[in-house]
Amino acid sequence: METVPFQSPRGCLSYLLVDMVTREAALIDPTQEIETETYLAVLAKRDARLTYVVETHTHADHISSAPDIVKRTGARLVRHAHAPSPHKDLAVVGGERLTLGGTELSIIATPGHTDESISIAADGAVFTGDALLIGGTGRTDFQAGSSEALYDSLHTTFGLLSDDTAVYPAHDYQGRTSSTIGAEKESNPRFALTHDDFLATMDAHHPPKPELFDAAIAANSL
Repeated sequence: METVPFQSPRGCLSYLLVDMVTREAALIDPTQEIETETYLAVLAKRDARLTYVVETHTHADHISSAPDIVKRTGARLVRHAHAPSPHKDLAVVGGERLTLGGTELSIIATPGHTDESISIAADGAVFTGDALLIGGTGRTDFQAGSSEALYDSLHTTFGLLSDDTAVYPAHDYQGRTSSTIGAEKESNPRFALTHDDFLATMDAHHPPKPELFDAAIAANSL
């Protein structure tokens, strides 16, 4: 499987996964901050056919281009069953396995940042949305977030993956596109917190709402 990262100027990350034999592809977390034509050009360059567009959660800081890309390509839109948007070709909850040629995409429930956060495991990698970031995690103070659920996602889901599993988050503001589970266990301060300290830290963490919060939630819920 080939993984192609895309990063917007504001640090939004999308990933194109291409099965090297069948040229079937999946696109994770596309954003309007990256031109749709950019995604389509990379698909065309690889002679790949888009099979799935996967949203890891309802984004609150940018507007998704998933609906437009689905319309342009005929790909199936994958979202959590609890995602507010009624438009889902595949409504998942975790535990599902999607076939991408010879590659299997495993859908993992990783709630905490939101109640409908999912991650996608494939070929020694995990695409974590905002649940696990490089050196941090997503916030838990809106969109039905839960510090308790996020602690469980960190330690009983991500923490049980092999240390050499590549981590691809949905955001990074320092130009990075990947890490590993082992590196995050070692250096991510959120991993180092005890259960009670994690809950206290996250429950007290109330940064300003994202600049595009109202517009993004409204658009991404359609």
